[in-house]
Amino acid sequence: MYVGPSKYEYIKDIEFDTSELIQFLESKKERLDVYHRHVAVVTCHINELTSEAEQNSKFPFYLSFIVTTSNEKIVGISISPPMSRTPAIYKLNEFKTKEHFEQKFIEISGLKEQPTCQCGILKLPLKTRFVAISGNEEFLKKELFSEKVMGVESLSFSNKVDDKILELLERYRSGWYKICRTAITDDGINFFVIDKKLPDEFKPLFSEVIALLRKKYNFQPAKYFPITEKVLGSFNAELSLLFSQEPFTQVDKLLSDYEKIKKDLMKYFSE
Repeated sequence: MYVGPSKYEYIKDIEFDTSELIQFLESKKERLDVYHRHVAVVTCHINELTSEAEQNSKFPFYLSFIVTTSNEKIVGISISPPMSRTPAIYKLNEFKTKEHFEQKFIEISGLKEQPTCQCGILKLPLKTRFVAISGNEEFLKKELFSEKVMGVESLSFSNKVDDKILELLERYRSGWYKICRTAITDDGINFFVIDKKLPDEFKPLFSEVIALLRKKYNFQPAKYFPITEKVLGSFNAELSLLFSQEPFTQVDKLLSDYEKIKKDLMKYFSE
């Protein structure tokens, strides 16, 4: 079974070795409450989220290999690593099949640099949003229904991602929108205003301007994200914006106001 945009449908053909992951689960069986609701997860990604490789990559996401206590296999592509949203109950820091999963990630992502892979046991439902999922049909149908009943959006987020939405996710996952550096996480779309034309002496003043405009348009402050550029101000928009006809209308208004205020104030300072 596959759910997600057509671009990643090839993950249906991915096979992976579950032997070590099943052993890991079974070794913790007596310590896990509701054992059958736990999964072993291996998540692979490149080392630096802000690296040039990721910004230019056609695969700016996280690849997870998931196995249930019944040895049901799931492959998923997610916005954030599952273990960053929910700490692993148990971690397997050194595992023999690590190179096996690293090679799978390299083949899929097309990246040449060595990925980071982490392995742990998590309890369902997972907390990160998956762009695409593939695997055991019976398991996935049960989990998708369970998430709907519980009001959770993790594996089921893939139901909403078509090729158009995927294009937006890939473009702004770690990219730019006008003068804003963008970063999409499970917390939403983070916008970091980077005005390279603004003289340094005026940046404290215009940081306050961004803060005021953020409140005017009811945006929340952006969540922390490692960015090398000097940030003037930031704000966060909900992921649901991506599903509207004109997703960045409010963002455009904020940036337009900023440019108008900057023009007026700089005119005043130049007199």
